Amino acid sequence: MLKKWAFLFLRLLVVLFQRVFYFLTLGQLPPFATVSVVVRQNGRVLLIDRVDGKGWSLPGGFMRMHETTIEAAKRETREETGLEIEVTELLGVLSGRRKGTAIRSVEVIYAARPVAGELKGSLEGECRWVDIEKEQPDFAFDYKDLIWRRTGAKV
Repeated sequence: MLKKWAFLFLRLLVVLFQRVFYFLTLGQLPPFATVSVVVRQNGRVLLIDRVDGKGWSLPGGFMRMHETTIEAAKRETREETGLEIEVTELLGVLSGRRKGTAIRSVEVIYAARPVAGELKGSLEGECRWVDIEKEQPDFAFDYKDLIWRRTGAKV
């Protein structure tokens, strides 16, 4: 339970930070840069069942100041799932007002494959391999169309 509240509190701080600085800069604050990763293995996709109850999401998060998007994708996947990945391709970029997001960001989405590590949960939630065609997960954000278009999975 403490894990859920810590996660929600951190998310609230980020939203408040963005809103306050947007106001202070008279609307000139650029959106945050984020990454997400579609990790596939044996026809399944690695998803995280979010502790905030919004549904399933891809591994990913905010970039750090001196990271490339690929470095951020690898770090976020390792932190949230315990897996090391090899990025295989750029799937797309999402931006603007999006379903389920309170934070404005430009999100770079990569495809990847696991190369090492053991699957484990994190502060964001529990992760597992999901056959998205059979299980039809309820996505927290608007990943469904992108995954379908780029991977051929019928979700």
